[in-house]
Amino acid sequence: MTASAPKKLTIEHLRGSVVPFSLPFEKGKNLMVVYGENGTGKSTIADAFEFIGKGSVGSLDGRGLGKTNRYWHSIGKKPADVSVTLETATGTCRAIFGKTEVVVTPPEHRPRVEVLRRSQILSLIEAKPADRYAAIKRFIDVSGVEASETALRDLIRETKTGREVAIARVQENRDAIEQFWEEAGKPGADPLLWGESESKRDPNAFDAEIKAIGDLCNAYASLTSHPDQIGNAVKSINDAQDTLNAAQQSLDQCLAGVSADAAEIVGILSSAKSYFSKHANPEVCPLCESAEKSTGLADRVEKRISVFDALRIATANKTKKEQDVQRASQQLELVHDNARRDADSFSLCCKNNSWPSDISLPSAAVPEDVSEWSVWLKSTANLPGEWKKAESARLDKKQFLSTLKRAVKTWSENTLAQKELDALLPRLERALEITEEERRQFTDATLAKIATEVGRLYEEVHPGEGLNKISLELDPAKRASLEIGASFCGQSTPPQAYFSDSHLDTLGLCVFLALSSMEKPAETILVLDDVLGSVDEPHVDRLIEMLFDEATKFRHCVITTHYRPWKQKLRWGWLQNGQCQFVELTKWSATNGLTIIRTVPDVERLRQLLAETPPDPQLVCSKAGVILEAALDFLTQLYECAVPRRPGGLCTLGDLLPALDNKLKTALKVEVMNGKDASGVPVYNTVPLVPYIDELKRIAQARNVFGCHFNELSFDLLDADGLGFGQQVLELMNALTDGDAGWPRNSKSGSYWATAGETRRLHPLKKPS
Repeated sequence: MTASAPKKLTIEHLRGSVVPFSLPFEKGKNLMVVYGENGTGKSTIADAFEFIGKGSVGSLDGRGLGKTNRYWHSIGKKPADVSVTLETATGTCRAIFGKTEVVVTPPEHRPRVEVLRRSQILSLIEAKPADRYAAIKRFIDVSGVEASETALRDLIRETKTGREVAIARVQENRDAIEQFWEEAGKPGADPLLWGESESKRDPNAFDAEIKAIGDLCNAYASLTSHPDQIGNAVKSINDAQDTLNAAQQSLDQCLAGVSADAAEIVGILSSAKSYFSKHANPEVCPLCESAEKSTGLADRVEKRISVFDALRIATANKTKKEQDVQRASQQLELVHDNARRDADSFSLCCKNNSWPSDISLPSAAVPEDVSEWSVWLKSTANLPGEWKKAESARLDKKQFLSTLKRAVKTWSENTLAQKELDALLPRLERALEITEEERRQFTDATLAKIATEVGRLYEEVHPGEGLNKISLELDPAKRASLEIGASFCGQSTPPQAYFSDSHLDTLGLCVFLALSSMEKPAETILVLDDVLGSVDEPHVDRLIEMLFDEATKFRHCVITTHYRPWKQKLRWGWLQNGQCQFVELTKWSATNGLTIIRTVPDVERLRQLLAETPPDPQLVCSKAGVILEAALDFLTQLYECAVPRRPGGLCTLGDLLPALDNKLKTALKVEVMNGKDASGVPVYNTVPLVPYIDELKRIAQARNVFGCHFNELSFDLLDADGLGFGQQVLELMNALTDGDAGWPRNSKSGSYWATAGETRRLHPLKKPS
């Protein structure tokens, strides 16, 4: 967005612009007044600014047309034909009507525009409180702060809940510690001090005793199985011996049926069979190496072996039983060794630990003879139960200490958390109070600032009427509700209840100006579309002066009006503080659309007419007559000179020139500023006005045109006199007025009338008596 001064606005086929229309802006004049009768196209100019600035055409809103963009283009044109171009000192931007919305290129040059129309002027005053709030919400938008306040309230609520939970947990932990204290026999006076002391003990200190007792129980338990194991081993030996004896008897019976050396023979035959399995047909006997009867020797050996099978089976059975007896003996020996080892382990366990008093050990050592163990185990059978009780007591104590330690730790943590919450909660509540107070102060200060600005502007238009005490307040009982108040006869009351339409119009305009100046005024083009119609004559000058002063805050200000009494004042720039650009529109037509009939100031136009080659005396004289009328009217009104009253209010030179008597003419002089010296002090040249007035009077007397009206002068003056008349009027205006600062209408100095910036000083302040 650019903030450079506008140079020209071009409107093509938007609303009343049936043909392209250009509105030029005069350099250095921040206020433009567009005058025109009804139906001249003033609202089209306002629409053009809104079209390029906001992408809308507000003049059609509220007329029951529904979606109004179908009426934006001129009759006989299409939406695509619509365009508005704003040329500035730094660039040009153009707005067209796209498919669904207004498109501006380049977007960074799109102007910021605020438009107020007659139909909207009372909208804020007469609107519902919620609608009023919506109009100023952007200036007091504290949604982020309100969200923070909500978060703070939620945090406070959660903190209070957390504090209540922490208090409950602290009490619960305290009750648990007291219960442990009571179970411990209530040692000491304070359960918490006892708990803190006990919790410092190491629960793992019992682990060594628990392990030792466990090892003792395991060692003793390993002894209890050995008597049975040894009995079973002895029984196994006896049973193996009995089966061996039976196998021996069977073998003896087999041997009794064969020769005495049968057993040896069976052995030889078995060996021979094994040999023949590898050498089936030997040539000689492997025993005697005789070849005699070697044929079939293997078969004969097999036959003889079969005769000894019973003997062989009995022999094999005996051998197996002998092996069983041997294994049973080894098992018995192993059981004896294990028993001795476990006995040694138990004895070592008893001797290598310093047992506390609640641990009882066997009165006698484990007997060397395992056969005596049963008696010994029976005599010590009660000890393992006692040991388990001792182990359980230590496990319980360890668990007790661990639980107590956790309880004390939880109590400490919850107590600390409670203290932190106790400290945090008031700080959060104070933070919420500060945030709420800051928000209220910000909102109240912003509303007060807006209200003060509205009151200031209103007082400039209605000074001394006592109606400037404007107030804007948010309704505390309602969200997003704005009330407007004013002072009427010393009472606070809604302005719409007692103010006249004119006063309400002024108030609405002041509210709009105050709001518009709150947000980037230096980047904003302010457009007031026909909002001044109801303001009466006594307030016209003050309202225009106020608008001129406020216009300097904005990038540019454009005012459209159809109020005829203002035309002359605006046209001649009769402002105390400076001039504005005056633009006059003629009647709109379907062929030409909007047409400007006057944009160049009359004095400048006269200067241009005189500079033409050759100059047209009729045009010069006519324009000079209009200007002289304004100058004489200005002087006679300023010094309250006696001027005859005529029907229709029309005056002649014979009425106005003699009204300036000799004393006043002689006293009239203008100090014209010609820059400043080296120290910055203004330098003035004094220009008496009497030579100009006398010369103009001479021309009028010589040609007997005292009875003529200004527009008739050109028909009665010779060409030379007409041009001289125009030159004298131009020189008079050069001395009396400033093209930029306007007419000398400011009397604040107390000794002369001055323009804005005192570029002209008109003397005297009062008409000489």
